[in-house]
Amino acid sequence: MNINESLKIAVKCIRANWMRSLLTMLGIIIGISSVIMIIGAGTGVRDYIVGLIEDMGSNAVLVSVDATSATDNDYITLDDVENIKTKVKGVERCSPMLMGFGRATIDKSAKEATAMLVGVNSDVQFALTDSCEYGRFFTDEEYDANAPVAVIGTNSAEMAFGYEEVTNEYITVSSSGKSMKVKICGVANIDQLTSSMGGSSSMSNLFSTGSDNIVVALFIPCTTLTQITGADAQLSSVFVIAEEGYDYDAVGNATVNYLKSAHGNYSQSMYTAQNMATYVEIVDIIMSVLTAFIACVGAISLIVGGIGVMNIMLVSVTERTREIGIRKSLGAKTRVITLQFLTESIILCLIGGAIGVTIGIVGAFAACSIIDITPNITWWLIVVALLFSCGVGLFFGIYPARKAAQMSPIDALRSE
Repeated sequence: MNINESLKIAVKCIRANWMRSLLTMLGIIIGISSVIMIIGAGTGVRDYIVGLIEDMGSNAVLVSVDATSATDNDYITLDDVENIKTKVKGVERCSPMLMGFGRATIDKSAKEATAMLVGVNSDVQFALTDSCEYGRFFTDEEYDANAPVAVIGTNSAEMAFGYEEVTNEYITVSSSGKSMKVKICGVANIDQLTSSMGGSSSMSNLFSTGSDNIVVALFIPCTTLTQITGADAQLSSVFVIAEEGYDYDAVGNATVNYLKSAHGNYSQSMYTAQNMATYVEIVDIIMSVLTAFIACVGAISLIVGGIGVMNIMLVSVTERTREIGIRKSLGAKTRVITLQFLTESIILCLIGGAIGVTIGIVGAFAACSIIDITPNITWWLIVVALLFSCGVGLFFGIYPARKAAQMSPIDALRSE
């Protein structure tokens, strides 16, 4: 008997008892689908978080003030930003990060929106992964002149104007009783970065295109933001970019030491330097380990499914005892009988694995659509899942196949 004949007999037996076969495959289906869904969705979430951190500047060091114990004298000033660039060894660029909130009116349509404002300088563009999709960042000259210009987020532009290419359009920003007409000079992917800096997951959800709220994220010159809000430029954090060849951790520590010296608070742990690249590695490791652990828990059902396959194959051997006896009396070799039942076991698990892969992919996309994240399902994950299901069929099918192959022809023919 060749392999093709074994396949035909196996498929015929499965079709003859399709309900029993489907129930047998249920454990395999649940196991494979859960593993595919968990790994696909988990990897998608990991990529999203890592991408968000990279958008915040994976090539930058974030130096922050401990706001819980800081006094007015401890906060970073715009003069500190300039001194960090010129006095701290190894620093190539430095940008302030000043948060502000207000209302925005779209001049073209008179739409009202919530404005999330981040006061920065032109150096911030070198900390971002992507440059402007349309237009440009504002220049140092515009920063020094307190120019009313801004870079708007891509999603913000779509929600506020109905399209992304909104350079040279105007938005009137209001805060603390003051307002200013701001010209959009560029469009960049800064929405998620701005919402994460806002410190609220609910604010992040406002950027979803399905929300009824209109939120615009704007990067504007820090000097301009202080004019709009009327507040002093007390910075809780700055982005520092090191020169090529310098260690980011060393540059971050040097910046912290400068701030301690400038503000006279050596005895306090008021400032912290966080290498954003380190966060990428930490999140990557944590999410990978967590995803692998949960996937292993889900894979336990594969063992249950494999036991179910072994059980049903033993039942099949018992039911087909006379068939086995007849075939052995006609000269069928032990390996042929073994191959026949192993083939049936593997096909049973392979079909269950294929169904499980399909359900897992659909489930991963459905779960990720709720939080607006794209799952990461690669071809190797599907191949490994199918090979693993075949391995389950092979492992748990060996004992029933061996039992059938070693059956005595005389005893098998006597069986009722």
